[in-house]
Order: sequence, then C-alpha cells, then structure tokens
Amino acid sequence: MPVPLHGGSTVTGINFDNAASTPPLARVRDMVNRFSDLYSSVHRGTGYKSRLSTEAYEDAREMVSGFLGVDEKSQVVIFVKGTTDALNRIAAEEARLDGRQVLVTEMEHHADLLPWRHRSGHVMVGLSRDGHIDLEAIEYALKNADGRISLVAVCGASNVTGFVSPIHEVAELAHRFGARVSVDAAQLAPHHRIEVRPAGDPGHLDFVSLSGHKMYAPYGAGVLVAPRDFFSGAPEVMGGGAIDIVTWDDTVWTDLPDREEAGSPNVIGAVALGVAIETMLELGFDAMLDDELTIGRRLLAGLSGISGVSVLGGVEPRDPGGRLALASFVVEGLHHGLVAAALSHEWGIAVRHGCFCANPYVFHLLHMSRDDVEAVEGEVTAGRRKALPGAVRASLAPYNTEAEVDRFLEAVRQIARGRIKSTYEQAADGTYAPSGGWPRIPSPLHAMVKREARA
Repeated sequence: MPVPLHGGSTVTGINFDNAASTPPLARVRDMVNRFSDLYSSVHRGTGYKSRLSTEAYEDAREMVSGFLGVDEKSQVVIFVKGTTDALNRIAAEEARLDGRQVLVTEMEHHADLLPWRHRSGHVMVGLSRDGHIDLEAIEYALKNADGRISLVAVCGASNVTGFVSPIHEVAELAHRFGARVSVDAAQLAPHHRIEVRPAGDPGHLDFVSLSGHKMYAPYGAGVLVAPRDFFSGAPEVMGGGAIDIVTWDDTVWTDLPDREEAGSPNVIGAVALGVAIETMLELGFDAMLDDELTIGRRLLAGLSGISGVSVLGGVEPRDPGGRLALASFVVEGLHHGLVAAALSHEWGIAVRHGCFCANPYVFHLLHMSRDDVEAVEGEVTAGRRKALPGAVRASLAPYNTEAEVDRFLEAVRQIARGRIKSTYEQAADGTYAPSGGWPRIPSPLHAMVKREARA
C-alpha cells in the first residue's frame, strides 16, 4: 500500500516488522470473511450454524495437532489467546509445585521470563558471547539443582537475533535430569516445522506455545500443547464450558481440552490459524525457508558491509538454517529510535526498535556490564526512558523480495552517512517523530463511522 513520506510524496511501503506480527494470508482473510456468515456458538448449540462452527473449530484443532505431530493420547491441544497467555497458564500450574524452579536462558522474551520469575521462581543461565544457547551451562545448572528444577523454558528462535535454538537437545538434557521442557515457538513456528516427537523420545517437547498473529492469522488465537497429566485441580481460567456440573456446594470440572477453554472460544481465530497452517503446508515449508534464507543472507551481508553498522550476534550463522531472516543492528552515533523513524518517514520502511521485549538478551548482546544496566535502570525508574539502549530490527517473511532488501540497505547506508532529510524530536518515552508530528493517517474505522453518520 502507498505510505506518506517526508515532503508529501508517497511510496509503496515495505513491511520488515514481521517478527512482531504478520498480515493475514489472502486465503486466510477470504476464509474468515466467508466463515463470518456461518459463525455461531460452539459445542452445545443444535442449530445448523452452531454444528458447522463446532466442526470447523475442532477441525482446526486437528490441523494444529497434525502440524506439530501431537500424540493426543498423552498431550492436549488447547486454544488460547496467544503465546503469552499459554506461557502464563503453564506458569500458573507450575507454581503449584512448591519448591520447584524453572530454568530459563538470557535469550528469553519477557513472556518466557516474567511468568516464571513472579510465580514459581527461576534460575537464569547465560549464553555464549555472541548470544547462542549454551548447552553446557544448561547441563551444569540442571546437574547442580538437586532435582529442584522441574521445567526448562527456552525459545524456539530469538526475536532479536533470529538464532534458532537446539530445542530437542535442550529437551534431552531436561529429561535426563527429571525436568520437562517448554518451547516458546512464537518466532519458530512460522518458519520451521516443529516436531513434538513421541513421549518416549528423549528429545520430546512437553510444552509448545505459539501465536496465530505471527503465522499469518492475526485474529486473536494461539495454541498451547501440554501433557494431559499436567493439569490438576481447578483451571486457571474458570467459567462456562469448563464444567460437567455446578451445584450449590460443588464443582465438577469437565475433561480436557474443554476444562482449559472456559468461556466462548475464539472460533474465528482458531479457524484462521488452521487455514494458515494448511496453506503454509501446501506452499511447502522447505521452499519458503529456502527463500527466506536467501534474502536473509542478502540482508546480513548487506548490513555487514555498511560502515558504522553493527549486527547484534554477528552475521555468520553456526549452521545452515540456524538463523531466521532477521537482523537487529545499531548505527554508530545514532539513537535506534531516530534510525527507525527515518526509515519510516523518509523511505516508507516499517521496522521495530528498542529491546524487543527481551531486555536481558539485548543487554548481553550490547556487552553491557551489570553496573551499566543498573545505571540505565535508575534513569528509567526516574522516568527518563531516553536512556534505554536498544537496536533496530528488520524481520523478513516469504512475501518480501530481494528488491525490498536492496532498498532497505540503501536507506540504512544513507542514514549511517548522516544523510537524514527531515528533523526529528525525541519524546519523553525515547521515541522519535518528525518535527510537527507524523503525517496524519485517517483510521479506516473512523472513515467508516463518518460515512455511516452521513448516511
């Protein structure tokens, strides 16, 4: 779509912010529009639409189960709001295991750190200097925990560097020491096939969490795969549909997955996710990954050749397919917020900047000392968020092109040389905007309301 630029012109926009959220596939969008006419409540309605919606909802569950290779005798597929919701549900149940802890790495997104820190407690292990998972550190922590660690939580792929984690090797370590493994697959699932593997396999994944909005189905649904024997007692979320009977004194909870899907489920979101998975399988994950890796290498090589630009984690993957088409970088002498604003306002390129909800990992990659971080924490706590360090992230998807990568690289090259056309002001929260504000973009919803009012 055309986006406004500095000086009043427009250009076809480039979306390099796919790690945050992805647009719906055309097939997904069209299916949602068609299905909306057929939507009704699920599971207990006897009407035609209700029975059809129930079938579509459960078909989506089967699609997810098949996609991940879930053995539904030992594990259950639960529809949730997204990865954050899924991880918080695991943490709430895990917190009932008094005295047990969760092992996490410095790489984790806040959604895979805060739920453990503020419920069951956590042990954090470090990474290699360039930001890769350190299997030896994980093994050492498990070996010296005397059985107190009941869960190892690890991201499938980093949203900061794109590094793909050795999830099955981590699972083998966890199982060897009597722990389970939880994989935050929000970044990994749209790019790589994930194999849960049978329960008897040492590399079996006990928990897998993912979000539809990162898999070209941004309609509010996500997935939690969990062991059936994990859930005990009352569910974390209670309400209609989760029970067999409620009396004046007693509650009898129903079977899984319904007991963990209280309330009216997001049927349209689940159906959209099922269609997205089906479409990606038909397109071929290997082919899409090959395309992504090609443009990803072009992105990394181009950034590495620009004077004054540094890529977090370096530019060389440890192995083929070991890195997503994603790069976070800093430009010497320029605030990350200013670079991102100039890319948008002067080049029509959408990126993200900051710490990407992964503060400890970004601090690690920036080689900040504890004293450095404490100084920044003091500034931020005092309301001076301008001091918060960060980087600029470009994250690609299969629909992006080499021509778009080249336009982006030229934009970064010009910005790194100081050739910024507009003037920008930094707000109290640390972000930058063009002097006088961003060009106004009327909300489609606002335009619709005005048309209805005129009618």
